[in-house]
Amino acid sequence: MMVGFILTVIGTLLLLVSLAGIAFGAFMAADSTTREAGRLFVIWWVPAVAAASGVLMRDVVTFTVGFLCFLVAGAVFTLDGESKRPSVKRRGARSGADEGSEDTTKENKPGGYGKATS
Repeated sequence: MMVGFILTVIGTLLLLVSLAGIAFGAFMAADSTTREAGRLFVIWWVPAVAAASGVLMRDVVTFTVGFLCFLVAGAVFTLDGESKRPSVKRRGARSGADEGSEDTTKENKPGGYGKATS
């Protein structure tokens, strides 16, 4: 009797932590700078929900499959590392002067000394 209660409490806690992980991953995926990592994070925590439901149902097979899938997805999430493309594109001027760019001089500024007349 006491073992069933303990398994229910542990399964409920695991389920709440897994659902919190999915919610956090969905929050990450909502932002454009962390979208790819957020998707992987959600995919990582979905098998944890299966493992937690296996504990709640007292089903060893469901728990084992969910736990193994959680480990494999965690390994993929960890080993993925940096994505192939940068998540944030730089905008604006580059550091240093570009070749072929024209620097603004007094002649080129409005009201400068060397106004061009047509």
